[in-house]
Amino acid sequence: MKQHETAPFWETKTLEALNPQEWEMLCDGCGLCCLNRLQDEEDDTAPIYLTRVACECYDIKAGQCSDYANRFEKVEGCMRLSVERVAEYDWLPETCAYRLIYEGKSLPAWHPLISKDPHTVRPHGMYALNPILDNEFIDLEDYIVEESI
Repeated sequence: MKQHETAPFWETKTLEALNPQEWEMLCDGCGLCCLNRLQDEEDDTAPIYLTRVACECYDIKAGQCSDYANRFEKVEGCMRLSVERVAEYDWLPETCAYRLIYEGKSLPAWHPLISKDPHTVRPHGMYALNPILDNEFIDLEDYIVEESI
């Protein structure tokens, strides 16, 4: 690093020290947190199963939330990711920047903050692959994509 350059914010600040804009910038836009998960409601220690079924606000073509600003009002159970709860986010993919920074790890080369290109996520397979939209007729158990997380 040249003498006049400074390290990027995600390398110099703790998650608690990030401002709201920096917190949002950590998101790589993969959409994996927009996929429905299943867990035994009576057992918080039970495995979490990821499905291919995306939230009703997920825009499949764009690969992102169709109403990000109003998602909490529109979707019951949409979780606000926050620094106060980051220790609970072991259900997020291992590539998630929130999880990586919390665990003291570096961002991958394909992350938009590193590559300077928001489209580098998809060529590396880091996105909600072939999602379908949630509706009342879907049985989530038919769409599990991993054994558990």
